[in-house]
Amino acid sequence: MGDSNKKNNSREITHQNAQIIELQKDLLYYREITETVREPFIILNNYLYVITANKAFYSKFKVLKKDTEGKHLYELGNNQWDIPELRNLLEHILPTKHGVLNDYELTLNFPGLGRKTMLLNAHQIDSKQLILLAMEDISTEKIMQVNSDEMTTNLIKQRDKLQQLNEAKDEFISLASHQLRTPATTVKQYVDMLRIGYAGKVTSKQKHMLNIAYNNNERQLEIIEDLLRVAKMDAGKVYLRMEPYDVVQQIQFVIQEHTTLFKTRGQSIVFHKPNQRVMIFGDKKLLQMVLENILDNAGKYSQRGKQIEVSVKHDYNHTSILVKDHGVGIRKSDINNLFKKFGRIDNSLTEGVKGTGLGLYWAKKVLDLHGGSIEIRSKINKGSTFILKIPVGKVV
Repeated sequence: MGDSNKKNNSREITHQNAQIIELQKDLLYYREITETVREPFIILNNYLYVITANKAFYSKFKVLKKDTEGKHLYELGNNQWDIPELRNLLEHILPTKHGVLNDYELTLNFPGLGRKTMLLNAHQIDSKQLILLAMEDISTEKIMQVNSDEMTTNLIKQRDKLQQLNEAKDEFISLASHQLRTPATTVKQYVDMLRIGYAGKVTSKQKHMLNIAYNNNERQLEIIEDLLRVAKMDAGKVYLRMEPYDVVQQIQFVIQEHTTLFKTRGQSIVFHKPNQRVMIFGDKKLLQMVLENILDNAGKYSQRGKQIEVSVKHDYNHTSILVKDHGVGIRKSDINNLFKKFGRIDNSLTEGVKGTGLGLYWAKKVLDLHGGSIEIRSKINKGSTFILKIPVGKVV
């Protein structure tokens, strides 16, 4: 019986020694691997005693090997690792996660380093005899994230304030314009009544003065209408009434309506009329106003005696209306400014041109609503060509 016990004990010792040798081999293997890892890395036994650590660990936490190896994890440094959160992680959570934990974030205070945020990755191996614990310092990233979050929050607040201010501005412009339009319209009516002698005969001098008042009042009404249109557009209250119509007929009508105005400027309009009808699908009223605006601009920025040409091109994707003048032209660097609110550019005719600088801004917005665009080709003192592109949504 005694011999049997001795044999069993001998087998047990032999088995244990074999396990120890195998564990030592594994430990040497893992130690060689961890030394190549740039992030801090330690190997613990299943009782959480430090078996070894890599150079990055000693360098990062400014500790010595003699104060680390053989020590319990919770005893390291000034016991900063001895916290309920980490205990729960290694003693309870790790075993339930099949020995693997990824990207566990932990913030601790370290001697000489201060407060640091670490990202822990743990792996239990070799029948739960070893725990590989990697630590990545993400303090800088966390600070950047916090700063980024704060900056984003501040930017959102600033955006909201600017949006509120912009809405308040648009509301003010709209309200003020409405309030101005009523008295201006009344002035127009009474001045016109005086001009035609409704209140009695007027002298030529009086009529001249009334004409000046009437024209300036008309100018004021135009400005008010421009402001109202833009305020309505910016508030998203412009809705398209889409319909199919012949754009060739529309161009002819607009040119006819502007013939007198261009004659007073000593200018002429030539329409290169296509041989067939060109049907487009859009808001007829708004697109007509856009066309009127572009034609009027072409005349304003062309000298007397110059000619404005209008043509139409049509393909499967777009209908293009081209308005070409032979005026002062536009510098390439100024083209984008044309479509900004109150955008005006300097040239030889600017001082003599009356306008709010809202026409092209509004025109572009209308074309944007149609899914179209405005393109400009121009050379200084050679003239400009405005190309209004309207996508083919429906052709009949």
